[in-house]
Amino acid sequence: MLGFLKAAEHLPLRADEQIEPTYRRLRWQIFVGIFVGYAGFYLVRLNFNLAMPYLVDQGYSRGALGFALSGVSIAYGLSKFLMGSVSDRSNARFFLPLGLVMSAAVSLTLGLTRWATSSIAIMFIMLFLNGWFQGMGWPPCGRLMVHWWSHRERGRIVSSWNIAHNVGGGLIGPLFLVGLAWYGDWHAAFYVPAVVAIGVALFAVVMLRDTPQSVGLPSIEKYKND
Repeated sequence: MLGFLKAAEHLPLRADEQIEPTYRRLRWQIFVGIFVGYAGFYLVRLNFNLAMPYLVDQGYSRGALGFALSGVSIAYGLSKFLMGSVSDRSNARFFLPLGLVMSAAVSLTLGLTRWATSSIAIMFIMLFLNGWFQGMGWPPCGRLMVHWWSHRERGRIVSSWNIAHNVGGGLIGPLFLVGLAWYGDWHAAFYVPAVVAIGVALFAVVMLRDTPQSVGLPSIEKYKND
């Protein structure tokens, strides 16, 4: 059922005159894809922090809500390690967007259903699931950077890409304020960023490619003689 997640097969090598322009175009395209795609994960990672004051008003203690929030960190640590192994065998073009869509789905559920915030236990489970899906963000980005940029280029490309989490994290607050003003509902902290994140996931599918060999290009080692 998830056959589209399998690593893409190699295509016959393109003509020599096509390799340089295609490589140059796709590297820019893929960088934009992983930058925007990874920023999208931060739109649906820490939304719960914005909702906590409103949940306190509903009678929950800050200590109990802090316990529920710990589910994100626990799951994220486990998932980042375990899903990295899965990512190595998967098609990064679809692996990253799938994780983002699943994380957004959890956020939508928290925002649009009352049962999802009806108890600390349920919130812990929902946030644990969110943390697990969040762990599907970094591994495909790392995989793509290894496949599309040579050893000599990776310091520059990783440092540039790493700004993505600042961009994504910085957009959560404004999106919440827009949703709060528009809908007059604090649950907008969950569902407004989630809708944007789903759009980002679709954008990532369009922009990303798995490996150079999957689009008829030589490996990065051959291309850069590195």
